[in-house]
Amino acid sequence: MRSLRQLVGPVGMGYLRRAVPPPWVWTALAAGVVAACLIELPLTAAAALLASAIVVHWPRRARPALGYWRALGLALLAVLAWAPEPDSLSQWFEHGLAIALLALAGLSALAHVLQARRLSRRLQQAADAMDDSRLLALLPGEAATLAHRWRAGDDSHADELAVVMHLAVMHAALAPKAADGAVDA
Repeated sequence: MRSLRQLVGPVGMGYLRRAVPPPWVWTALAAGVVAACLIELPLTAAAALLASAIVVHWPRRARPALGYWRALGLALLAVLAWAPEPDSLSQWFEHGLAIALLALAGLSALAHVLQARRLSRRLQQAADAMDDSRLLALLPGEAATLAHRWRAGDDSHADELAVVMHLAVMHAALAPKAADGAVDA
């Protein structure tokens, strides 16, 4: 008999692929920030804010969003850009704000990537720790029946079963995190 673990696949890597932009996006974002570096510091900060928004909101790219602090930062940079010729104090403030926003954008993107990597490792470890009996217990009735058939050699529903297994393992791996916050009464 075949092992159901074959249907689970790389749960952690699959999550990471969906949570973090692909290399071509990273390249485009880096090129945009570098190009802005050649022009002016506030423009670099604006490009970094947009790049961090793309990285952090990548999983929800169908509904693009900047986030409140990024939108506020871009608005402040825009106001400072249209202000009359700055004196040394306002120029110092503009550059200080740009550096602070650059740092926040970088830290935000870094935190998102590190959190996604941590969660992908946790998902994969949980998936690797499950044996066939535990995997079968995760499946609803019809999927469990199909899993028994697949183990016996029937590949007619292998693709659908692989998706169900993948989702069931992800759900089971994430469920203990929610239960840890609960207090026993």
